Amino acid sequence: VGWGFGLEQLHAARWLAHVAQDLPTDERAALVRSALGVLAEPEWQAVFGAGSLAEVPIAALVGTRMIAGTIDRLLILPDRVQIIDFKTDRRPPVRVEAIPGAYLRQMAAYVAALRVIHPGRRVEAGLLYTTTPQLLVLPDDLIAAQKLALGSAEETF
Repeated sequence: VGWGFGLEQLHAARWLAHVAQDLPTDERAALVRSALGVLAEPEWQAVFGAGSLAEVPIAALVGTRMIAGTIDRLLILPDRVQIIDFKTDRRPPVRVEAIPGAYLRQMAAYVAALRVIHPGRRVEAGLLYTTTPQLLVLPDDLIAAQKLALGSAEETF
């Protein structure tokens, strides 16, 4: 391929060459660099590594609300739980403050459910916009502000 990549990059480049043949080589190279940049984010690297889970169904009774959904990436550690949800928006927000309210409510529901499932553990949440790709970590205060916005007695995400 000749992009000056290591083994991970080479595998990603070969995969993209197979599934995205219509993209020019330089665009595929940029996608690989960008995606691996997200995967290399030190604070979130483990959520994509060994021991992490993909497409995890959850359900929990949070107060009087039943929360059910599927978490794209989940990592359970002794002191905390990390979750990432993938979003495919064509024009992703560049700042956390610009994330749509529906996404924030979804993540607040997941965080609330995981706090019930894993009491005593900190729950950290992020959104990974796949078109950029860009990882936006959701601050606790932003998640907490969404608790009141959760809707009916049963929510499925």
